[in-house]
Amino acid sequence: MKKARLTKILVEGNRDLLKKMAQQVEKRVEVKVEQPPRKGLVMLKARDSISMQPFYLGEGLVTECSVSIQGKFGFGVVMGEDPERSYQIAVVDAAFNARLPLVDSWIPELEREERNIRQRHFREHVMAEHSRVQFDTMEDYNDKS
Repeated sequence: MKKARLTKILVEGNRDLLKKMAQQVEKRVEVKVEQPPRKGLVMLKARDSISMQPFYLGEGLVTECSVSIQGKFGFGVVMGEDPERSYQIAVVDAAFNARLPLVDSWIPELEREERNIRQRHFREHVMAEHSRVQFDTMEDYNDKS
């Protein structure tokens, strides 16, 4: 599983699944905390919808953590203040990087969680579409009369 896909699932997915995976790793191997969870700031980049030029919205608060398993590093970063989640993501990332045999059994669960995330996004999109306001300009109004 590619890193970007795994990260998206771990960040947006069910907290209980992430917690379970991190605990499975902790029971089997030694997890060394290289950098304990800490808060930091990152610049938030966006793209102007008209000119398509990138610009920075400002700073965003993140929590980041890094761990190692058998000499392989894992990194976890989440928006906001959530030290537990950043640590758990780092543990799972390190388990994948260390190619622990355990991670192969996670793939079906991660794919199922990815489907759940897609369904949740679709439901949110549908709800937003229902609340969208349609604006008629005066010009359109006068053209109809």
